[in-house]
Amino acid sequence: MEVVDAHLHLFKAVSEDYPRTVYPGMANAEMEVLAEDLLGVMGTAGVDKAIVVPLGPQDEYLRDLQINFPGRFVGVGNHDPDSKGIAEDLDQRIDLSGIQGIRVSGVDASASTADDPETYELFPLFQAMADRGLKVWFYSEPQQVELYEKVMDLLPGLVTVFNHSGFMVTIDNLAIDEYRRPHFTTDVPPPTLDLLARVAENPNTYVHFSGQYAFSHKPYPYLDMTPVAEALNNAFGARRMLWASDFPWILSEPGYPEQLALVDHLLPDISDTERDFIRGGTASSLFSF
Repeated sequence: MEVVDAHLHLFKAVSEDYPRTVYPGMANAEMEVLAEDLLGVMGTAGVDKAIVVPLGPQDEYLRDLQINFPGRFVGVGNHDPDSKGIAEDLDQRIDLSGIQGIRVSGVDASASTADDPETYELFPLFQAMADRGLKVWFYSEPQQVELYEKVMDLLPGLVTVFNHSGFMVTIDNLAIDEYRRPHFTTDVPPPTLDLLARVAENPNTYVHFSGQYAFSHKPYPYLDMTPVAEALNNAFGARRMLWASDFPWILSEPGYPEQLALVDHLLPDISDTERDFIRGGTASSLFSF
């Protein structure tokens, strides 16, 4: 079974032809991480394909990947909060770069749990995504996950992938570590595992097996993340888990092959079939390369 990296970042230096979001200290304007850089480390690690998520809602480099490396990459775009026509914007982005999902960081900043889901700020986006078969890449705080539960009830066919081991974090807890990687101050295991298990009852929910470096309080292989890995396996099962590297942030520490090896370090007792699904089978079942 092919090995698929289910979440990573590639991007060009900022220019007129390649605008993108800038993250000072982590992804400065002059920094670029190209497909050629990734393919070398993928080959060394035995990884066949990858799902690329840009740093912002700009899809120009995703377009290039589809043209220059057919069959190797698929794209998940980022939600564009400045979009005026949601359906038209999605269709244009699909035509430009072939995106198969959209990453979203919330549902409605002003809503309460008592509100009607159909009035949520981003409900029209989720409806349009469901109509087009686009996957939701969801990464947000607990209250927003609770709101999103109601969205999933109204749109039962919507496929959702909860990012980075299902952690539910806020930007207030984000720092940049000595390796220029994102790091979140949070408990391990997090107090939100029960909420994650609840959303996992929906058969169209999935979760990344990734991001351990950003939450762990221990050095590689992040053994304090073992209870989290076991909770993900118990709640979702291997057929709804997707290994991801979060390249390039892990390139120097712990290293790309080492990131893939975390499946074996943190889930040593799973079967070979389960291992294959986590390392690529699940991603291959969701995306068309």
